[in-house]
Amino acid sequence: MANQKIVKEAVKLYKKQRQDYIELREKVEMILKEALNENNLTFHSIESRVKSVESFKSKAKRNKYTNPVKQITDLTGIRIITLFEKEIHQISDVLKELFKIDYARSEDKADLLDADKMGYKSIHYIAELSDEKIAKTELENFKGLKFEIQIRSILQHAWAEIEHDRNYKFKGELPKRLQRRFYALAGMLEIADKEFNSLSEAVERYRQKNS
Repeated sequence: MANQKIVKEAVKLYKKQRQDYIELREKVEMILKEALNENNLTFHSIESRVKSVESFKSKAKRNKYTNPVKQITDLTGIRIITLFEKEIHQISDVLKELFKIDYARSEDKADLLDADKMGYKSIHYIAELSDEKIAKTELENFKGLKFEIQIRSILQHAWAEIEHDRNYKFKGELPKRLQRRFYALAGMLEIADKEFNSLSEAVERYRQKNS
């Protein structure tokens, strides 16, 4: 258990700063939508949230945090859900130009899966507004504030929601026969994702050929 004094002070500080993270969420979402539209990148939806005080307190209690407000990097969270898997990488390239990415703490969940495993896949970036973007603007209030951006396809999102529901309702170890059924479902969704990619490209080629 973390030092109770540290947790108490962190919660007090977060209560004061939480409005900044709410405003940061609004600004980042606006910047994202403008950039994606300018680059003609389609997406299914953008979701965002700011961690509640209770959720922050629960996470701050973990032993690994000595300065929770600085070390917890998903106080503001943005999720971009794409129609197709190929758009994940296109959007990723835009984000790398748009924000300052903390690559040491960012990850591609697909890279973490063993070759024989299926499951939760998405890109997680820990980012902040770049110095160039905030210099001498109203965005200076957000200097140094980090946020998390997730990018996943709509089918990856479906799997993540199913996985979350399973883990929420049952925290123990499932029998292997049930685990295999979950992995089989994840594999089907991954194959469907790739087939939707291929189909969308074929439709676009047909459209160009016949326009």
